[in-house]
Amino acid sequence: MLKRKFPRVGLWPLLIAVQLLELLWILFTYLGFEHSRITPNAVHLDYLPYSHSVATAFLLAALAWGFGRVARRTTLGAAIALGVLSHLVLDIIQHEPNITLLPLQWGPRLGLNLQGYPAVDFLVELAFCAACWRIFRGSRGLLIGIVVFNLINLPLMFPRSTSFVPLIEHHNVLPTLILVQVLSTWLVVWWLGRRTIILDDAIPAPAI
Repeated sequence: MLKRKFPRVGLWPLLIAVQLLELLWILFTYLGFEHSRITPNAVHLDYLPYSHSVATAFLLAALAWGFGRVARRTTLGAAIALGVLSHLVLDIIQHEPNITLLPLQWGPRLGLNLQGYPAVDFLVELAFCAACWRIFRGSRGLLIGIVVFNLINLPLMFPRSTSFVPLIEHHNVLPTLILVQVLSTWLVVWWLGRRTIILDDAIPAPAI
């Protein structure tokens, strides 16, 4: 959706912007600043105040917008800012109540816990991705890639009683899996979406 709103902004800055909070969570988890509570059949992201607080998201968005203004790339700054904030909004909808207002452990927590209803969560995520694909006017291959990535998430949404035992024994496995998923998604979207962007750029602007 952001690519349609900001057609002149490159795809890679947008891809990075919408996953910037997730990349911070991966980094902070590796460093031990943030952590998860993992049981044999569930993952609870209990402590992610630095990467996923409301204040962190708005600070990063403000910095992106400010740097864009200073560099006279206001459109780029606005696009990145909206990308960062979109991740926060979607996480509040999907997460358990674990999004803090400030980068502190105490205080109110936001989260509608859509993930607590796996079947609904899967259908909502798939429908949202399909809507984004439709707005982007992507290729059939990109739609297939989107569906495949959503299907890959099914074992995490519907875990068996001992599915997450390896994550308990090896704490860096979870952030590594998420990192691999993020990088894979970027590559697939770029590879299968670049033709749409090239075709759009080839269409001459209407005469004024």
